[in-house]
Amino acid sequence: MTTPCLPPDDLPSLDPIYRELSWELEEVTGEIFYNNCDPIIQDVLKQCGWDITIRRKGLFLVVICPNNSLNWQILKSLPLLADSLQMLSNTAKIRIYPPPGTGTPMDVMVEDSFL
Repeated sequence: MTTPCLPPDDLPSLDPIYRELSWELEEVTGEIFYNNCDPIIQDVLKQCGWDITIRRKGLFLVVICPNNSLNWQILKSLPLLADSLQMLSNTAKIRIYPPPGTGTPMDVMVEDSFL
């Protein structure tokens, strides 16, 4: 087992209640984000794998694109995704995973987007 590089106070809690509350917060935040998106973006997200995670460094939207067509639609929709995320956090980050074998993930900071 490796020793963590952070002091104990800076490590996430191992308390099961804390973890459950974190999962619930992420679930509710994901629902709010999804409901803030317009119907066209919602349809594209339904066809991709996506998730909201909240960490110490902020809110993350992770989108996994199963094919090039959906990847292109997500890339074209970055400003709309950023708008919906900025309602929740102005330090959010979007990570887009292209289809397997077609490239590396792309990270976009919401404040760096086309806002």
